[in-house]
Amino acid sequence: MTKSSFVLLFAVTLGAQPGPWVTLIDGKSTAAWRTQSKPTFPGHAWNLDEGAIHSIPTSPQVDLSTVGMYRNFELEFDWKIAKGANSGVKYLVFSMRPNPRVGYIDPEVPKALGLELQLIDDANVGDAKVAPSHGTGALYLFQAPKNLPALPVGTWHKAKIVVNGRRVEHWLNGVQVLAADLESPAIRAAMQAQPRPDLPKPANLDELKAQPEKKYPIVLTHHGGDAWYRNMRVRELH
Repeated sequence: MTKSSFVLLFAVTLGAQPGPWVTLIDGKSTAAWRTQSKPTFPGHAWNLDEGAIHSIPTSPQVDLSTVGMYRNFELEFDWKIAKGANSGVKYLVFSMRPNPRVGYIDPEVPKALGLELQLIDDANVGDAKVAPSHGTGALYLFQAPKNLPALPVGTWHKAKIVVNGRRVEHWLNGVQVLAADLESPAIRAAMQAQPRPDLPKPANLDELKAQPEKKYPIVLTHHGGDAWYRNMRVRELH
C-alpha cells in the first residue's frame, strides 16, 4: 500500500466514526427541547413524569422539537404508550404542516412535516388497522415494518433510529424492523401516491439529495394520548 493510499483509507475510516453521545432526555431537564415555532419548552402540552417526557393527553396537541439539528445520526430511547394512544418520532423534519384541527399552520399548536417512526396502539387505534404502513415500527405511510417483536401497551420498550445518507433503519427492542432507501423508486412512489398535502413529498427527497449537509430537527408527535419517552440520546454519524 502506498503512503497516499494509506492516508486516504485512514481519512475514510475516521470519517465513518460516530460522534459523542448527546443526551436529549435525562429525566431532569427539558433544555434540549422547544417547539418549531417558539424557542421554549411547551410545559402546557408536555411534562416531566417519573424520569420521562410525557405528552399531556388533555392539552393542545403540540409537537415537541429538539433544539439541535441532525442529518446523519443514531438515536436511541425508551418509549411507552397508553391504551388507545398514537405517537411517534419524526426525523428529517422539513417544516411545519397545518394543524389538522384548524386547517392552517398554527404557531400555537405546531405540527411537524417529516419522516416518522410510528408508535401506536395497533390493537385499539383505527389508523393502525388501515394498512401495515400505518402500524408501529413503520416509516409511516411509506414502508411497512417486518419482524415486529411483542410490543404491549403500558410497557417500556426500546427503540433506535439510524439515518445515514439515503439509508434509514428502525429498531424496536433490539430487532431491526425496517430498512429503507430514501432514493428508491418504491419510497418515491409511496409519497407520490399520498393525496394529503401535509405529508413529505418527492420534492423533499430531492432536497435531501441536493443538500446532503443540511440538518433538521427531531420531533416527538402529540396526537392526544399518553406517550412517554426517556433515556433518549443521539450521536451524529460523520
